[in-house]
Amino acid sequence: MPGHKYLFRTVLCFLSVIFLSASAPGLGQNNPSVTKIALVGGSLIDGSGAAPLENAVLLIENGLIADIGVLGDLQIPEDYIVISTEGRTILPGLWDMHVHLLYAGHTNYPYWHQNYTEQFAENIMPATALQLLQAGVTSARDLGAPPESVFRVRDQIAANELPGPTLYVAGPQLTPEPPEWAQFYRRNIAGSANAQEQANALVERQADVLKISNAEGLRLEDVRSVVDIAHAQNLKVTAHGRSDAEIEIGLQGGVDEFQHIGLNSERYPDSVMRLIEERIDNGEELFWTPTIGLQLRAGTAAENRELLDDPENFLGLADNTVRDILTSMGNYDPDPVQAGIVVSKISQLREAGVRLLVGTDAGLSGNPHSQAIWQEMLSWVEMLGIAPLETIHAATALPAQVMGVDNLVGTLEVGKYADIVVVHGDPLASMRVLSDPELVIKHGQIMFDRRP
Repeated sequence: MPGHKYLFRTVLCFLSVIFLSASAPGLGQNNPSVTKIALVGGSLIDGSGAAPLENAVLLIENGLIADIGVLGDLQIPEDYIVISTEGRTILPGLWDMHVHLLYAGHTNYPYWHQNYTEQFAENIMPATALQLLQAGVTSARDLGAPPESVFRVRDQIAANELPGPTLYVAGPQLTPEPPEWAQFYRRNIAGSANAQEQANALVERQADVLKISNAEGLRLEDVRSVVDIAHAQNLKVTAHGRSDAEIEIGLQGGVDEFQHIGLNSERYPDSVMRLIEERIDNGEELFWTPTIGLQLRAGTAAENRELLDDPENFLGLADNTVRDILTSMGNYDPDPVQAGIVVSKISQLREAGVRLLVGTDAGLSGNPHSQAIWQEMLSWVEMLGIAPLETIHAATALPAQVMGVDNLVGTLEVGKYADIVVVHGDPLASMRVLSDPELVIKHGQIMFDRRP
């Protein structure tokens, strides 16, 4: 992970991004002022799962991928800026399918809510969005935040008023009767009338996805009300999968995907697996974002304080906020890792044909936005035994498919937006190279440049 030597350069890049943001294209837009760039040499992984293209040349023009070929075969026009990528790997911009922009690593959540809620839209979320972007995340899905803050930040990024990944947001979580302290980012959907009211309100706010949590406390009719309203608007519904009970009611209610791996049982019971298999046997895809990096590597972060103290974890945050977060980390004491349960349940899901997506729960204690994505992908490869190309596919092409934008982003193909990450080394040999992207390009704009 980059340390102090990169901080000054990164801050300079941050300032230049703010200056350029008025011309940086949002998703679905084109911008003729974007510089023409040729990435030349090295290895190209397109995100489809195909083997890398060696000695690759990728041309960017007007924010789009103009051409892809091999050095010596593809002619590079004279008006292109040539960037050597020899010894490096070119990948699609990464997706994080589960982030929380309202959090920045503070260990005391009630304290954070009480003291920082008023700063979410103005200070906290713009900073955490920037941290995601510098980590190579060019698209992210926020699955739980106050609607007035997170919709505003999403729209500001789309309007090129803030630098950050393209955001897809759920707004508040939909739950049974949230406690008073949590009502600012949760909404009560106990009872069909409540469920319909809250789901319709989020549809009107143009939510990109709806999220249900603690479904075991809901009636099946409540879940179905949310799902029916979302599906009528071509929106997906995701739900927590921390307990067997909420998975069962979610599957019965028709949710499209689940989040997290619960630790309340050693393995998924037959009742859960039957419902999963029935869904897949009926020809319906089922997606799951396990968010296991924090679970499996919490002890590593606690024992290696430099991971938590890295200056890039706090990019864009005010000094007093950084001091507050660092002070709280003295109390960081993660739950014991239960890797056996996680590995066993992931194996069950994969054997049943569930499609896994890369998401991190970024922002929670011990899981900074600037590091969560590479640690999640490293955990998939090293601790779950998932092949590197499959892991990259689950962090690029597959999320774009789930969110219905795979015609625009997700893979490196001619005509798609130039959302690109360049890393030094080979992620197929070690996912650790993703910890330090040399170039982050979003829609053809160089947003971060750490080249030597």
